[in-house]
Amino acid sequence: MENNNARKLNWFDWFLILGTTAVSIASSLLGDGWDTLGFIVAVTGIVNLVLCAKGNIWNYAFGIVYNAIYVYIAWHTKLYADSAIYLLYYLPMQFIGWAQWKKNQNQESGAVNATHLTGKMALALLAAAAVLIPLFAWILGLPAIGDSQPWLDSVTTVISILAMFMMVRAIAEQWYIWIVLDAVQTVKWLIATIRGEEHAALMLVMFAFFLANAVYGLIQWNGLAKRASDQPRP
Repeated sequence: MENNNARKLNWFDWFLILGTTAVSIASSLLGDGWDTLGFIVAVTGIVNLVLCAKGNIWNYAFGIVYNAIYVYIAWHTKLYADSAIYLLYYLPMQFIGWAQWKKNQNQESGAVNATHLTGKMALALLAAAAVLIPLFAWILGLPAIGDSQPWLDSVTTVISILAMFMMVRAIAEQWYIWIVLDAVQTVKWLIATIRGEEHAALMLVMFAFFLANAVYGLIQWNGLAKRASDQPRP
């Protein structure tokens, strides 16, 4: 039964995927018109994270599509830090992550071998966030840049960098960061939706489902890390 754990989708996986798809379709039909880009990024994004939560390496195939389209949407919405980090970091890291997970894949279950965060690395990540968040917020708030939400954009940018690093390293505690990130993103796109920004409503729905998946991912990856630690070392 465990051998197919990373390859088979359960009812909650399908709830997230079909729920995001259904709400995305309804949002477009009830709105000003069909939002093709918003629909594609919402669906590929949730499939990417559902597969990631299961430790399935194929999450990166959907991640490439999702990140590429999100770059355009975030730029169009004047979330410049989001756009830059997805283009310069998230998108390239899909290819790096694929290569790293391939080396660290459990051949029996098909899932990546997860590990737990060490105390030393946790302190280093917290220190990096404490320095970079206010620095990025100050830069994004400069008149020459004119970011529409500098502090929220800075928070999501910095913790995105940390979370993606932990994902590539297959560290289970990454999901705590994803929970915070998705909560902040949900608030950010709620503000954009209230302002009437294009694509914002679909992004709001997408990140709400992402938040649910992050909680699920934390539970799943704690199990993956435990199984990996129980395996005999060669």
